[in-house]
Amino acid sequence: MENLILLIIAEWLILLYSFYFSGYDIMSPSCVLCIMFLLSTIFALFNIDNWSMSFSLNTALVIITGILSFSIAEIVFRYVFCEQLKSRHVNYKQCSNELVLVSNWILKGIIIFEGIAIYAYFHDIMGIVGGNITDISSYFHAYRVMAINNLENGEGAIVNEYINVLLRFVSGFGYLFAFLFMKNIVDQKLTMVLKIQYTTIIVLSILPSMMGAGRTGILKMGSALLIFYYICWHMKYGWNKNLSWKYIRMGLIIFFVSAPSFYYSLEMLGRETGLSLLDYISDYVGSSIFLLNDYLQNPTVCDSWGEEALFSVKKILSSLGLAETSTKYNLEFRRIGMLYSNVYTFFRRPIHDFGYFGMYVFVSLISTLFSWIYYKKIKYQELRKNYKWIIAYGYLYYWLVCSSIVQYSGNMISFGAFVQIGIAVLGYKVFVKYERVDNENGKEKFI
Repeated sequence: MENLILLIIAEWLILLYSFYFSGYDIMSPSCVLCIMFLLSTIFALFNIDNWSMSFSLNTALVIITGILSFSIAEIVFRYVFCEQLKSRHVNYKQCSNELVLVSNWILKGIIIFEGIAIYAYFHDIMGIVGGNITDISSYFHAYRVMAINNLENGEGAIVNEYINVLLRFVSGFGYLFAFLFMKNIVDQKLTMVLKIQYTTIIVLSILPSMMGAGRTGILKMGSALLIFYYICWHMKYGWNKNLSWKYIRMGLIIFFVSAPSFYYSLEMLGRETGLSLLDYISDYVGSSIFLLNDYLQNPTVCDSWGEEALFSVKKILSSLGLAETSTKYNLEFRRIGMLYSNVYTFFRRPIHDFGYFGMYVFVSLISTLFSWIYYKKIKYQELRKNYKWIIAYGYLYYWLVCSSIVQYSGNMISFGAFVQIGIAVLGYKVFVKYERVDNENGKEKFI
């Protein structure tokens, strides 16, 4: 218990340190990482007796130094590469009266397209699972098991390839309209009809993930909406304004509202658990801390470089005949208390693949990527030039939000992620129009 308390104190101090050097920005990459690890460690502390597990000082030091390497990399990037931009005046007021919209016929077309794509996916799932299952949620669960087994056997996706292509467009459109929704919500310029249309596109984009009996799509979209609102609010009112403490309160409210929904959605997706709501959330959020501890004491053998952290890259290299494919999409299950789990925080996969020093380099590179997008391409950039980067950042943001639970590099450093971000950004360039109030005559005009 003493080592967990030490870890909590260290995480809290690193959070304060990161908060100060980020310019009091609670949603900066390093602050989000610290908050998530602090939350997971607190839940782990609450369950130390239930799980009957010890926690070593070595694991605490690995987590502390790993978080520090992420935070220091961000601070170095901000002060070395962005210091000159901090003094530059960025006039966000120039577009304060601007609507960022999509034509009504395009909106209707996208909704119809997403509906057709999801129906085709649903029909394919029914054909793959077969049998006489009458409960739709059981179909989804059976399909999830089959899909995971295929991935672990290195056989790839089991749905038709054209459906996978359609679903990439569905996902990309979801992130595009999530950004447009939040941008216009902040500007308070969306009609009720547009709110319904945008929401429909966003909800439809989440359904494919749920049809695979998973809830990652919900968490990814929720993370994106959260950061979209934060960035758009600051673009409207200025980065010198402080939304941080309001956002902390909002985050806590969202957590306590969404946790029951996350728990009760298990039954809807054909999955079940014997745990209570509190035990399930504690296990989901806090078990990774103890599982990392167990892994460091009993590591598995690394068969090839990058097999866990870069399995998507290895898949591409394998198709080119340059490397063997990796089947480490999911990690091994380990016992924790009376249950089994397979999540090991942000640090397990890079430690396994590259060793301790390689892990620090890997984590620092991820921090630099987030810092480059957040500071140089969004925060210190002119309006309109940063919109496409905000969309890309929102897509990647779940990588930070889930950092205390799992390392998501294999999914984010992948061809699929690149394509979906590209679809969202291309959709922004092709579909979006600007509309603002002409203060001279009170009429709206397109620009």
